[in-house]
Amino acid sequence: MKVALVQMNSQDNKSENIKKALQWMDKAVNQKVDIICLSEKFLYWGKGRGAESNKSEVIQKFQDYAKQNKVNIILGSIALEVENTNNITNTAFVIDRQGELIYRYDKIYMYTVDRSDLKVNEAEDTVKGTKLGFFEIEGVKVGLGICFDLRYPEYFKTLVLNGAEIIFLPSSFRKSTGKIAWDVLTKARAIENQVYFCACNQTGGIAEKERCGNTRVVSYDGTILSDINEEEGLVVANLDIDQLRTFRKEFPVLKQVEKF
Repeated sequence: MKVALVQMNSQDNKSENIKKALQWMDKAVNQKVDIICLSEKFLYWGKGRGAESNKSEVIQKFQDYAKQNKVNIILGSIALEVENTNNITNTAFVIDRQGELIYRYDKIYMYTVDRSDLKVNEAEDTVKGTKLGFFEIEGVKVGLGICFDLRYPEYFKTLVLNGAEIIFLPSSFRKSTGKIAWDVLTKARAIENQVYFCACNQTGGIAEKERCGNTRVVSYDGTILSDINEEEGLVVANLDIDQLRTFRKEFPVLKQVEKF
């Protein structure tokens, strides 16, 4: 299975972000990939939330793109309105080659910081999800998390115990914390779960919103198969599912997982 991750520097101009995303997706399609993943909040990054409704024309645009180009899309994450409230969900949609929405994952773990110089509480206006990001596509079981989920190893272990062989993580990981945590945690989630870990991050931004980039595909043994630094661009990798399954049989770490 061939995957592409789109690393973007999204701004507060939704139409320009959409245009940019589609341009990178065109490049991915030209490389005959099976799945394209976009980053967290790729649609909009700026003042206000830029939230979409369930009947969003933007979502339909990407459904049409998937159908026209016969490609599966993990629609990063977007701010999605919660009907009859002032709240949103941080939501990633999965679109198949026929343009159908086959899965929806709402981010479970809320980004929270309580420091004297920075206070963030995503839960103030974001409703947390209640179910796993787990689906099957073309015979492969896939897991899905969003950004801050990365810090919760038990979540990814649960995905793998349900059968996940590939995990996607659309992100907007801050640069200051990313310098310490991004490299370590993306490799750890891959190694400890014997899974292909596809971490699709935002780049750019300023001050507390500066993001670390470094989108990457990490193999089940911790090898980085493909990555990018802080420039915008594509990360493309071939994932050998049969090889992963053989590795799990030869080194059966997951069979000894205990629930205490």
